[in-house]
Amino acid sequence: MKRALTLMLTVDGERVRALDVRLPRFDATALLRQRPASEAVTLLPLVFSICAQAQAAAAAGAISAARDKPLPPARVAAHTLAVQIESVQESLRSLCLGLPEALLSQQTVQGAALTADFARAWRGGTAFLARLQKALRDEADDTTAALAALHQEAKTVAQTWDAFCARHVYGTSVLLWQGEDGAADEALPVMRRFRQMSEEVPALGRMALSPLPLAMFRAGKLSWQALVEMPYDASGWWRVQQDARMAAVKARFGNSVAARWRARLVDVAKTLAGLLDMEKTATTVEKEETRPWIRAYSLDDGDGIAEVECARGVLVHRAQLAEQSVAAYEVGAPTDWNLHRHGALATLFDLPATDIDRLRTHATWLVQVLDPCVVFELEVVDA
Repeated sequence: MKRALTLMLTVDGERVRALDVRLPRFDATALLRQRPASEAVTLLPLVFSICAQAQAAAAAGAISAARDKPLPPARVAAHTLAVQIESVQESLRSLCLGLPEALLSQQTVQGAALTADFARAWRGGTAFLARLQKALRDEADDTTAALAALHQEAKTVAQTWDAFCARHVYGTSVLLWQGEDGAADEALPVMRRFRQMSEEVPALGRMALSPLPLAMFRAGKLSWQALVEMPYDASGWWRVQQDARMAAVKARFGNSVAARWRARLVDVAKTLAGLLDMEKTATTVEKEETRPWIRAYSLDDGDGIAEVECARGVLVHRAQLAEQSVAAYEVGAPTDWNLHRHGALATLFDLPATDIDRLRTHATWLVQVLDPCVVFELEVVDA
């Protein structure tokens, strides 16, 4: 299933006077009701065309929580690896392949190198993820050993992406990148895009939005309906907004489109650094108070929820079981919150509309930084 966003901007020749956001919701209950719970774990990742690794982790976590049987640590670790690598790949795809240098790859040396290097790294990472999912689907006794071997292979995948980033994104390894402005950064198209955003639309996207109040939902103080209908910020912004590399940018631009672009760069760097140095990361999790990428909670009898960090932000699955069959199933995707018409997209209202091409560019930037995975159409119509 590919959920496509339609964003319609109504202009009067001078300003954006109205906007309409159309994003169909996915009815997971209609698909899964009365099916065996184990079937839901297998089926859901096949239904979604984006974030399949995160969907698999969320389904496994929600079903296990509803059964009140936590996933074995080896499986949690394997799902975490899959989600982290997928997050890196999807974020870099959005950051790099939407750039003019990539679109003009046949005409520029820099663009041709970027797209060729990206394709190689993507193929390697995707092949690894396929093997990892196969091992996760295997219920044999030696699954733990197979997952341990793939855990080691993940570091090689991370090294390949780090080499790509050193050449095309940061100008150095993510282990050395400090996020400082400099001559090396200036030559890279990803960094030039940050400067372009900060100069042209410094306030675009800037809005006070609360993170998902999932603790309130789990405590029974907030209904599911109320949770999914509000314009919360479910993005990866919250994973890095306290990072030292974000301090100056956040102070100047808040959570605007430029700051969010930089936040995605920091997020990729942090995730890749963790994959490159897994042993060190494992010993510093408690010290840094880092939230696990996959969190599952048993609620009432037969009711469980899983929260998974992914490229778009926090993906939420809720499973309600009747014995061993699905009674109801809910999916709260980051897209639903991040691209809510009353969320950050509302800052498009009243933007200058005398240059329609420029308006389209700025609206596209905002959608891309709020959600790097969504397929979208942008329509500009006269009032």
